[in-house]
Amino acid sequence: MDRLSFAGAMPVPNVAPERRAGYARALQDRAGWLVAATLAGAAIGALMAMSTPPSYEAAALIQVAAAEAPLARDGVAQPGTFDASILKSRAVAAPVIDRLGLSIAAEPVRAPFVGALAARLAEPGQVRGAWPAQFGYAWGGERIAVQSFAVPERLLNVPLTVEVLQGGAYRLLDGSATVLEGRVGETAASGGVEIAVSRIDALAGTRFTLTRRDPVAVVDTIAAQLKVTEMPGGTVRLAWRNADRKVAADLVNGIANAYIRGQTSARRDDAADSLAVLHAELPRVQAELERAEAALTRYRSRSGSMQPTQDVQSYLQGSMEFQRQIAALKLERTKLLQRFTTDANEVKTIDSQIQQLIRERRDLDARMQNLSLSERESVALTRDVKVAEDMYMTLRRKIEQLSLLQADRTTAVRIVDAAAASTVPVGVGPWPASAAGAIIGFAAMAGAVVLRRRMKPVVADANDAEATLGLPMLGDVAHSDEQTELERQLELERRLGVASAFASNPARKLAAPAPGTAVATPADVGEEGQESDPRTRQGLHDRFLLARRSPHALAVEGLRSVRASLYFDLRTAPDGVLAITSPAPGAGKTFTAVNLAVLFAEAGQRVLLIDADMRRGKVASWFGQSAEPGLSDVLAGRIPVSKAAQPTVVAGLGILGAGSSAANPSELLMLPTMADCLRQCKERFDLVIVDTPPVLSVADAMLIAGLAGSTLLVMRADATLPGQVDETLKRLSRANARVAGGIINGVAQRRSNRADFDTINPYLGMPLPAAAPAARALEAPAAAPAAKA
Repeated sequence: MDRLSFAGAMPVPNVAPERRAGYARALQDRAGWLVAATLAGAAIGALMAMSTPPSYEAAALIQVAAAEAPLARDGVAQPGTFDASILKSRAVAAPVIDRLGLSIAAEPVRAPFVGALAARLAEPGQVRGAWPAQFGYAWGGERIAVQSFAVPERLLNVPLTVEVLQGGAYRLLDGSATVLEGRVGETAASGGVEIAVSRIDALAGTRFTLTRRDPVAVVDTIAAQLKVTEMPGGTVRLAWRNADRKVAADLVNGIANAYIRGQTSARRDDAADSLAVLHAELPRVQAELERAEAALTRYRSRSGSMQPTQDVQSYLQGSMEFQRQIAALKLERTKLLQRFTTDANEVKTIDSQIQQLIRERRDLDARMQNLSLSERESVALTRDVKVAEDMYMTLRRKIEQLSLLQADRTTAVRIVDAAAASTVPVGVGPWPASAAGAIIGFAAMAGAVVLRRRMKPVVADANDAEATLGLPMLGDVAHSDEQTELERQLELERRLGVASAFASNPARKLAAPAPGTAVATPADVGEEGQESDPRTRQGLHDRFLLARRSPHALAVEGLRSVRASLYFDLRTAPDGVLAITSPAPGAGKTFTAVNLAVLFAEAGQRVLLIDADMRRGKVASWFGQSAEPGLSDVLAGRIPVSKAAQPTVVAGLGILGAGSSAANPSELLMLPTMADCLRQCKERFDLVIVDTPPVLSVADAMLIAGLAGSTLLVMRADATLPGQVDETLKRLSRANARVAGGIINGVAQRRSNRADFDTINPYLGMPLPAAAPAARALEAPAAAPAAKA
């Protein structure tokens, strides 16, 4: 026997595109959720933007000059580098912050969201009543001006409450405890707390939150919020944002002015320090010059004038240059010692440079040892005079320059554009916030949909299953509300044991039997059941069969497509036995088996439907008949197949119920009588359909699938997991079962498959006048199943 073996769900090359297409279909199906999330995000974004107090930015443009570098030999100051951290330093910002009282935070107590929105719609100073009274919420432009507020260290950063009283009075609360009471315009003190309120625009009962923040933390916070941007042309942009536009402008201008004052003061202080050093050095240098000149004069008067040779002139120039550099470095070392110790790296660097120059000068002196004694003495004296004279003149020039610099009140650091109190708020407005919220809402919901599908990758439709599982799909069956109602009624009747509870109930929401629906007669029952129950005579055997009650329902049309696919597959199958199973309970395999059996019978075939679920078999109840005797009785040898098979109201269809309860169904299925039973059924019927238990629940399905010529796997849309199908195919492969393919049951109409439903619906709405004659033609051999049963 040629059988197909599935080692497991085998992915095909287009798994990734189909997975992406599955995500797209999931998003399309959740379009309503996406729209709702987008609108909710937009509304939340707009509400948050409108409920957030507006923020204003103040900016100043400052032309900066670098700190004065050491004076070059020509007296011109060399440019330096601007340091933005100076603008953010505590020395610059702290006095301004303290003067503006930014360490004191005072805000009205408002209701969440709506309170801030109401405040934004009100004018500053516009007051409204506090409501509810126990919370003291402000609903307008209430404000308070605190001139000074001092607290002990334990109350730093602790929010206190100011409750407005009648007649300009107020009460300061720490939780529910009263700290002090005071009046507007007066200073009140108690328990280490001192406060002076200059103004309150609020009605009695309104509350404010008052906090004295740590000054150091406030300075650090504001410094971090300051934006310093270096602009082209040697300018700097200083900006800060605050809810109070006037405070923002005052802070920026205050810091800019403080920075300019600091730079000017630092320049004058540096000039004064340098002048002090130079004035102290000037007498010494002048004395050295006078001594050198006197020595040179005495030498010349004693030796007379002499014309220096070229070697002497070269030595003189080199020696003078070394001496000038050494003298300049010694002067620089003297200035450094005013700020550093001798162990500082700056001083050590100067010392090393001086020692290097001294060594180089000694080398030069060593090369000039071939000069005569008089020449060496003349060169040394001339050098000392020239060096002392240069040092003296250099000091005089520097003193004059620094004196002018100290007296100069102007500065190259100036404010180009002062900060102004802008009336245009900055930041995210309602419209941008709404757009951002919409994008975030859409992205969050889309991510949730994709994540849900990824975390629980259920089989959605036939295309999805075929692409991801590698299982040939024979079709899908649409979800039917009418079938759900039929199953509910069937379960209720089974529990109550009432045969006619719904036979004439006009309130049931079921379609009337289609034209041509058969009504059993005693001749259809056979000689075994001519005295059977009266339900047969009432024509109720097919009232739970969707294929009979609504033959043109979408679900039935889907089953007809499955029937057509099975028709061609069964022609190549080893025999006419079709096992119908599912990975897990709830997939709808019994619904599929029953209605497929009806459709094959209506197509003119002799069909036997066997209920092989001897644990929870319900096939017989779908026809309103008893499950006993049935398959378990046949396998146990208590009754032959011909006597256990029952005819149904559907022409050409017989059923073999599950039979009496069996303690060991799997052992019964492994008996040789099971194969004999199927062989006898194949001889009597064109098609034998076996409804088996779920594969993953018990081993019965594997035993039956191994004996059947074909196996149909039923999966539930949005419920069956790919892993379940994978394991099912592995077990069926181990049973050497031939899997014809699978179907997806319960496919709901959605946006992603609406086109497929729209293709079928117009045809289902057309009148079918030939339905009744066709049905009567199919029902002609009505007694055939009974005869062969």
